Amino acid sequence: MLLKAAFKLRNVLILAAVIFLTAVTASYLPGTPWVQLVTGASGLAVYMAAVAGTLRSDDFRRELELSEKLEIISRLNRACEEQYRRISRRLGKKLREKVIVVLKQKEQLLHYFEKYREDPIKQRIIEQALKLVMAYLKLAGSFSERARELSPQRINELTARINANNRRLGRLKSYQAVLELTRTIEMDEKLLSRLKDEKRQLEMASVRFDQIESSIFSLKHRILSNDISDKESEEIQDAINEATALDNALNEQRRHRQRRSL
Repeated sequence: MLLKAAFKLRNVLILAAVIFLTAVTASYLPGTPWVQLVTGASGLAVYMAAVAGTLRSDDFRRELELSEKLEIISRLNRACEEQYRRISRRLGKKLREKVIVVLKQKEQLLHYFEKYREDPIKQRIIEQALKLVMAYLKLAGSFSERARELSPQRINELTARINANNRRLGRLKSYQAVLELTRTIEMDEKLLSRLKDEKRQLEMASVRFDQIESSIFSLKHRILSNDISDKESEEIQDAINEATALDNALNEQRRHRQRRSL
């Protein structure tokens, strides 16, 4: 805050004038250093008084608050773009197309915001909207990872292996071999059961994912129509919390699976 006040254009011009007057005094009165000192000290006092006046100014405080809020929004926007770059290669074609559509909605919101950037309500709503987009992008990355782990091909391969081992079981003569293969089949059946359960959970997550996407579209429409108020930021926060909770659940399932495989 002090630095912004010190480098405000009016104050910089005052400081430049002080330096100029001090230099002129030194040039015309080289044998009177005390005059230079008085001139410089007086000018510095004027500059410091100007900075202090700026700090007390309501206009400056409003300008500073607006600058800080716009910087927060800018950082959130950059974070969204960076998050998309991190996950884009992992997304399937259909999911990538959906994410790109959401990012276009974000750009439309930011373009609209340029006209109303000084409106505190618009600032809070746009900030919340960007946080929702960020939560959506994180969820898209986690959803894509889980979908790949639970692909139909993997489930079909595991089912085929169980069936093949069951057929092989009937041809074995060694009791020990039968015992070992039976254990293998039981382990694969438990894994298959877990995969099917997780597949059902992923289908439910897919529905919730689409609902969050619809929330973003609805939010964009209401903002562009000026049909949204500050109190509705709670609704947006609920959508952010839902997306975050779903993302955490998908990641926890992955971590749990990794611990079991060790």
